[in-house]
Amino acid sequence: MNKVQLPPYDDSIAFENLSKNERLGSYPHLKDSVCPVQTSYAQYTIVKGTPTLVKGQAISDAVADFMKGHYASPPAELFYITEMRDSTEHLSCPMCGSMHSGTLDHYLPQNKFPIFAVFSKNLVPACKCNSKRKETLLGLAPGERVLHPYFDECLGERLVRAHFEDFGEVPKVSLALMVSNTHPHYSAISFHVRSIVQRSAIVKYLADRWSSLFRKPSRVVRAFAANIATQADVQALLEAERDALDDLHKGKNNWNSIFVSGLLDPPVLAWLAGRLSLPGRAPDDPLG
Repeated sequence: MNKVQLPPYDDSIAFENLSKNERLGSYPHLKDSVCPVQTSYAQYTIVKGTPTLVKGQAISDAVADFMKGHYASPPAELFYITEMRDSTEHLSCPMCGSMHSGTLDHYLPQNKFPIFAVFSKNLVPACKCNSKRKETLLGLAPGERVLHPYFDECLGERLVRAHFEDFGEVPKVSLALMVSNTHPHYSAISFHVRSIVQRSAIVKYLADRWSSLFRKPSRVVRAFAANIATQADVQALLEAERDALDDLHKGKNNWNSIFVSGLLDPPVLAWLAGRLSLPGRAPDDPLG
C-alpha cells in the first residue's frame, strides 16, 4: 500500500494519435470514439477514479476489444504502458505493500471499464495481489472501496501493522489497522486491507520475518546484534529502523515497515526488550 505519483503522460493526445494510425487494425474504428474517450478520461481524473463517481461513456464492443488489445500489445502511441511497467517492477507494490510490483494492472477492471483500458491513470504497478481481487471494487457498506494509489492521499499515512501473539519461534500473526474508526476514510482503508492486503502472502512473510528475528535477531534488525539495556533503547532503534525502511521503499505501508510497526506494539516491545536485556544472554543469541 503506497501513494504514488500520477503518471506524467498525456493520454488524450496519445489516444487521438492512436485513432489516426492507419496501419493498425483499429483504424478507422477508433476515430468516432475520440470524443467520448477523451471526455471520459477527463471526468475520471476530476473524480479521482472513484468507482461510484466515474461515468465512462458507452463505446461499441468492437472499440472495447481494440482498447483491450492495445493494452495487451501497445503500439508506439501507447509507449508509456511498457515504460510504466519496466520502470516500476522493482518497487514495492502500491496495492498491497509487497516488496515488488512485477507488472502493471488496471484499477478499474478493463472488462467492466474497457474505455479506460489504456489510460495511464488507471494503470497501477502491482504484484499478483491485484489480479487476485479480480473485479472487486466496492463493499456492501457505505464508503467501502479499493483505494487508488494515484489519488488516495491516506495511502501516505501509516495504516496497518503486524499483530503478533504467542511469542515463540512460530507466532500467531494477523494484521491490525493503525487508524481509528473516526478516520474519514476508515471504511475504504478497512475494505482495502481485507480485500487486497490480507489476501496476499503478507501473513506468511511476516511470520517468516519473526522466525528469522527469533533465531538470530541481527538478520532482521542489524542493531540487535548487541544486547540492549532498556525498552526505551529498543524502541528508539526500531523507530529508526522503520524510518529507514519507509525511506528505502518510499512509503509507510510496505511489508517490512508493517513488520517493524508490529514489533513496536507495546506488548511485543516489552517482551522483546526483556529478551534483549536478559542477564547472561550472549549477543545475537536466539530470543527463546
